[in-house]
Amino acid sequence: MEEGYSIHLSIEQQKSVLRLAFRMWSEVIPVQFVEDLTSSSSEIDIKLGFGTARHLGCSQVFDGVGQEFAHAWYLGDIHFDDDEHFVGTNSDQGISLLKVAVHEIGHALGLPHKYRTGSVMQPNYIPQDNNVEIDWLDRKEMQALYGICQGPFNAVFDWVRREKSATGDWIYRFNTYFFRSSWYWMYENRSNRTRYGDPFPVNIGWRGIPSSDIDAFIHVWTWNINAQYFFKGTQYWRYDPDNDMIFTEDPEGVRYPKLISEGFPGAPSPIDTAFFDKRDRNIYFFRGSQVTAFSVDLKQKVSGYPKQIVDVFPATTPGDHPIGNIDAVYYSYTTNSIYFIKDMLYWKVVTDNDRIHNPSYPYNGLLQQNKVSNSWFDICDVHNSVLLMGSK
Repeated sequence: MEEGYSIHLSIEQQKSVLRLAFRMWSEVIPVQFVEDLTSSSSEIDIKLGFGTARHLGCSQVFDGVGQEFAHAWYLGDIHFDDDEHFVGTNSDQGISLLKVAVHEIGHALGLPHKYRTGSVMQPNYIPQDNNVEIDWLDRKEMQALYGICQGPFNAVFDWVRREKSATGDWIYRFNTYFFRSSWYWMYENRSNRTRYGDPFPVNIGWRGIPSSDIDAFIHVWTWNINAQYFFKGTQYWRYDPDNDMIFTEDPEGVRYPKLISEGFPGAPSPIDTAFFDKRDRNIYFFRGSQVTAFSVDLKQKVSGYPKQIVDVFPATTPGDHPIGNIDAVYYSYTTNSIYFIKDMLYWKVVTDNDRIHNPSYPYNGLLQQNKVSNSWFDICDVHNSVLLMGSK
């Protein structure tokens, strides 16, 4: 085996585990890790290797089985003691290479030891704790060094998933999906975090919809209608949640894709974004600085539209308004609120409860802007993140 690799795992197993360890940190900070096996040693930021005793030209000597499993330097080498019995992610019979690697990468990126339960930066390896998770404070401390993940989105929406409980009752769960270009993230609202391993390619998670640059998603959910639609350009598609794919022909005999102008006469085409407002049973289509309301009951454009967005959804603070070219508008089932999203910012629409506390708020008013990253954490671009590894 090549110098620098472990004798306990195959090279592919080692690379797989180390890719995952780097990826876990990429899901926290806007840093891309790139594998480099061709540059000279002096040009590689973080170099990894396995060795025993006096190893790899290092100034420190490993102590054999037990005690020290690995060591690292800030933006420098990471060495693993190969006298330890390292194992991959599917075994609990030895020392977890993933757990040790996440810890040492934390050091290489600048984090010190943390004497805190749950931290991946604890100085002591706890064999019985097989869970490897970067906790909230580890995340915040790393982000203080490298910043937070931000970025605009093509579409944002809540997806309603229905499942039966042990008693046979229906339970509804709501996760929020963020689409950007050809990738999407699932935000786990109950845990208030992005799902581990995200993002995924759109065409893998949503069968049959266009593979990139979705303009909008709407879920029309009333006492007699339950339909989900994706929009792109001048067309839209209806999604079949039971079979997790696009309808080519829905139960009413409508074939897809279909022109927006045919299915929603009077609506703009193409659109910037859209959402269904369950309060008045209208779909609101946004384009430029205008919004058009479409009644799902009457199946026609609401009289008097299009209107200026600022007139239908006025600012509660003068001058604080997205004005137009909105990226996404969606209704959150988790907070029972509507959100406007543009670039890195969002505005929450005033709720009835907000107006109870402040009667001066106008109906449909947009509250003061906030950063998306302040409310939805760690939506990071990591699909290009692989392994930065060079054997010494």
